Amino acid sequence: MNQFFSEVLTLGYKSNSQDNPLHELQVEALLVKYGINYQAQPNGIQNSPDFRVTLDNGKTVDLECKSSKQTYPTYNGGLPKKGVVYIFSSKRYNETTVYFAEDIVSDKKREQFSNLIEELGVVLKKHQSNPDWEDPRGLDFYIRNMYVQNGAGKKDYFKHQDREKCEQRVLNYQW
Repeated sequence: MNQFFSEVLTLGYKSNSQDNPLHELQVEALLVKYGINYQAQPNGIQNSPDFRVTLDNGKTVDLECKSSKQTYPTYNGGLPKKGVVYIFSSKRYNETTVYFAEDIVSDKKREQFSNLIEELGVVLKKHQSNPDWEDPRGLDFYIRNMYVQNGAGKKDYFKHQDREKCEQRVLNYQW
């Protein structure tokens, strides 16, 4: 796995659209090159992870491929999942980086997000329980979680002060 991830870091940018996932294909080619046992899209095409790798010791590790024209990936409604290694390719730098989800989202931040979602759900249910909420055309409202990144110097995954630390944690992990 260490050689695999070392070579992943040499990859240039490839787009990763649903109909033409070039980034995933180049990662898959490296999995094959290194003889790594894996399953592609174990939870379906629209769900994480992109690859589930089975290690020689029987353990599994999930890999999620992200690519963007920007310097940071878009997570949309899917907060980076604990235990998953992300392989992110940026068009702006024509580079790839790797990181564990835990290095991007702390347990404290996960708890804050979870509490926020729970509180927002309570507010929505309160409004929906009001008899006046009923609409003759069936219009309703739902909350869609959207995880975004803001802050100068914080969202550029390639210039971030923790980039090397994140990459080294993946490279030096005892697979």
